[in-house]
Formats: sequence, C-alpha cells, structure tokens
Amino acid sequence: MPRIEHVALYAADPSALKDYYVAALGLRVVVDNGQGDPPGYFLADEAGVALEIIGRPSGTPAIDQRYVCHVAFTVDDVAATRAGLERLGLAFEPDTAVDNESMTTAFFRDPEGNRCQIVRRSRPLGG
Repeated sequence: MPRIEHVALYAADPSALKDYYVAALGLRVVVDNGQGDPPGYFLADEAGVALEIIGRPSGTPAIDQRYVCHVAFTVDDVAATRAGLERLGLAFEPDTAVDNESMTTAFFRDPEGNRCQIVRRSRPLGG
C-alpha cells in the first residue's frame, strides 16, 4: 500500500519556518536546500514522515486555509503541547477544539499562517 511521504507548505521566510518547526515540534532537518531557488527544506518526524517547506515566490499571496487544508501532528498530550505552543505566542482557534473519548484536538496557525492541528486519538487512524 502506498504511504504518505511528505506534505508541502509555502513560506515567505522558509528558513524561519524551518527553525520554528524544529524548535516548537521537534522535527529534524533531513534535507537542507536553503540556498536553492526557491529555497526549501524537508523536516521529518520519528516515523520518517516529512514536511517540505518551499520558499514562496515574492508577490505570491498566501491563502486562507481554514476550509482548504491543514497539517496534523499527533502528540501524546494535547494540553501540554498546546501550552508550550502558546508560550511561543501562538493562538489557537477557539471554535474548533474537540475533546471526547475518541480524540482531543486543537487548531492553530504557524508563523506563516499555515493551519495546523495537534491531535491525540484513542485509536490511530487506520489502526
């Protein structure tokens, strides 16, 4: 069965966004093409699933991702992870949090405005 290798995000400042994901969520840089045109990076989690950060060309607008897409990160403790991200100055959406027996989740925007989710499920998806 095919597996997801990576998801890509545009960034006006790809280096700063790379640094954010490394510091805030513990991803590690596995490909550094920061000197490329456009600059870019691949960051990976412990399972090897990657997030690609691609430099957004000057003048290319960002989009509102609220109902289009998001990147979800599975965490062991949503409340603790949320508190850590809030200490970094991130604000969470007040109207999309879920906390029930099947999952706990919260949505926020990374420093480039990309919509992200932290989630803890009672059972892994597809498991």
